[in-house]
Amino acid sequence: MAVTTPRLRSRPGPGPRSGTANPRSGRRTVVRLTGPWGNFLEGAAAALYAVAAMVAVSALALTLLDAGSVGSLWSLALAVTAMAVGGSVSVRSDVSTGAGADAMGGMAALFGGGGGGMGPSVSGAAGVVPLGVTLAGAVVLWTAFSWRLRHRRQLRFTAGELVLRAGGTVTAALLALVIVAALARGSIDLPASATTLLTGTGGGASAGDTGAGGGGLGDLLGGGSGGPSGLLGGAEPAMTYRVSTGSAGIGALLWTAVVIGTGCLISRRARLPLGGPLDRLRTVWGGSLSALVRTALVLAVVLAVIGAVVGAVASGRGGSAAGAALLLAPNALAVFLSLGVGSPWTAAVHPVQSGGGGNPLAEALLGGMGGTGGGQPDRTEHLRSLSAGGWPLWFAALAVTGLILLACAHRAARAAHRGSGPSLPPFSQRGFSGHLGMAGRFGAVTAVVLSTGAWVAGASGHFGISAFGSEMGGTQAGLSGGVLLTVVFGLLAGTLAGFAGSLLAAVRGDRGKREEVTAGRG
Repeated sequence: MAVTTPRLRSRPGPGPRSGTANPRSGRRTVVRLTGPWGNFLEGAAAALYAVAAMVAVSALALTLLDAGSVGSLWSLALAVTAMAVGGSVSVRSDVSTGAGADAMGGMAALFGGGGGGMGPSVSGAAGVVPLGVTLAGAVVLWTAFSWRLRHRRQLRFTAGELVLRAGGTVTAALLALVIVAALARGSIDLPASATTLLTGTGGGASAGDTGAGGGGLGDLLGGGSGGPSGLLGGAEPAMTYRVSTGSAGIGALLWTAVVIGTGCLISRRARLPLGGPLDRLRTVWGGSLSALVRTALVLAVVLAVIGAVVGAVASGRGGSAAGAALLLAPNALAVFLSLGVGSPWTAAVHPVQSGGGGNPLAEALLGGMGGTGGGQPDRTEHLRSLSAGGWPLWFAALAVTGLILLACAHRAARAAHRGSGPSLPPFSQRGFSGHLGMAGRFGAVTAVVLSTGAWVAGASGHFGISAFGSEMGGTQAGLSGGVLLTVVFGLLAGTLAGFAGSLLAAVRGDRGKREEVTAGRG
């Protein structure tokens, strides 16, 4: 690999200049050098542009959601940015002081500060990927990364230069997102009512119940209807949050590799020195992948706009609806498309019931409070059983997903026909084997894209109350889909759509040729 790559440009000059002039032609030669460090730094700059765009999108969405009223908008935007590449968030709040301590007659104060974790606390973790931020950063990353590849006309990039460029991008993205995750820590003011909702605890007993078993864990935590008499005591604890730098770093590596790899396969204008089998891979598989990825990006933007408008009309809170749509519209799209090919999706909330976990203090206190009978029941909802406008949701998803896949397959088949080259017969003349090959490729790409979307669109969370070293109650919530079933069903649906789209492209191609011949004769 050469140390520098010269770029030669000739342009007319007003007159001879020392060292660069050609007195005979009146033109001067400009030599611009792009060395290894130049390619590395340009790749690093692309990663920094992408991270900056992700932070800006996160801040905009949180501003629309009025998140600044509960905590620092800057820290929350950094946390959302780290979550966009897979960073996991943990929260904790010590509530052993204040009104709750007075209400417990000094018991909370006795086991609180300095008690080695014996005092009551609210803790939890959340794992969700706001794909709106992820996709915004991906678009900016590939645009900046491939800018010179798409506008360099004089010379072709070498493989070494492409590797250096990718190395700079990966290194900068890893360092930047780890720093973002390390800085993404702060506190939010969480009302006691929200704490009770998250932990799945309530007043438990009716107003007429009396005795030791009347209140349960709900009275222990937030007090019953008689006022703040529990550990929380009606206070508004400050929840501190932080993002795992390890998960953010691993996610940054995967995210960068997927963006660069996908961009190299689907890009049409970038002059990439892949060569050999890689060029063949790009020619054969790039059309199907490009059709699905580009269509998904357009649909995500459309869905975000529709979500914002519908939310504004239905609830009258256009800002909040727009912020939520900006963050989670691609997540909803991934769930809808995978549901359309038959993947099961389940939304569940499971209260954590605890009897003290073998801790004598917790068991004695819970026994005196009547156990954990104030918890909420399990709630599990299968999305395919829901209905929208009188129609089953899965049927609507099936119809829309089928049309989208057919349109993408038709587009991919046309792209394969244009890129087949003179050595291969026209796509409409390849017979059954040609259509079957197109169906298999499109089915495999559909399975990969939909299963990846189903994997990253899932969400999980756990919040609970701990005291005396044991968890005394809480809630586990999650949204999960069958990734393996998405692979199987996506392969089947993609294969059928690919075969139909290939036939449609062949029919339309033959019809277009006949029309051209007829017009020429006329």
